[in-house]
Amino acid sequence: MRGGVDGCESVSANYKMTKKNKLDEHQIWAMVMMILPVVILMNAGNELTDDSGMQVVYAGVFGGLGGLIGFAASYLTKDKNRVAKIFATVSLITISGLIIYLLSSKSTDTDILKQEWITQKIGEIEFDSPTKLELQTSEIPESVKWFYSEMNLYSDQGSERITLFLQTKILIDTLSIENAYSGALEEMIKRIKVSMEDVALEVFGVDEEEVSSMFSFNINGLRVNGYGYMYMNANTLESIWLMPLKRGFSKDYIEEFETRIIPDYEKKGTNKKGSKRDGAQRRS
Repeated sequence: MRGGVDGCESVSANYKMTKKNKLDEHQIWAMVMMILPVVILMNAGNELTDDSGMQVVYAGVFGGLGGLIGFAASYLTKDKNRVAKIFATVSLITISGLIIYLLSSKSTDTDILKQEWITQKIGEIEFDSPTKLELQTSEIPESVKWFYSEMNLYSDQGSERITLFLQTKILIDTLSIENAYSGALEEMIKRIKVSMEDVALEVFGVDEEEVSSMFSFNINGLRVNGYGYMYMNANTLESIWLMPLKRGFSKDYIEEFETRIIPDYEKKGTNKKGSKRDGAQRRS
């Protein structure tokens, strides 16, 4: 009789151990399915914005979404065999990775040229751009307060390449626009730690009030293109820059961008007429 009792106790213990092992295995799979998509999708913020605050917000939103998807997959496969759980986990990783890949895919310049651009006027220059430029600062550095009485910097806050608009008023009346342009270009090139000796310049047009040119230099072994346009009217000095940081602009993009720049010639009282084709005329 005792042997029968011992046998029952042994069976009961084995049943509890098996049930505990199954519970532990289910918990492990549940953790894997929920944690992996959370970790992967939290990187979405880095692909959507350069603003650190918004990166945290996006990381929370996409991380939470990943957790919900993982929980759903875990619930649906809790009574399935190990093969089904492995398949579900691989699918979660694939889907999460695909989402990050799609978010990180950058539009080519050919794609951007087909989009509708935004018309914007800052100071005395009207121009079109794929994204609106926002004011970043109006502070004049101490080292150049002798030169500028006003300085406003606008940008699209790009991380790989950036569009800048510098709106200034100068305190001296002996500055030539050629010297102003070369000085501004040299300062920007210096800020991205590129030697001016590596810069090749292709001038599109220059006169006493306008300069436009394309320039190129090497970044990480690749030759990239940038562009600058400057306009001077009395003590007003304004310029637009397409500046590569990690990647450049195609020549087609630069040429199209230039044709969309319209200075306010009438404000200066010259005989020039602004039009969307002025850029092409400057190069001809």
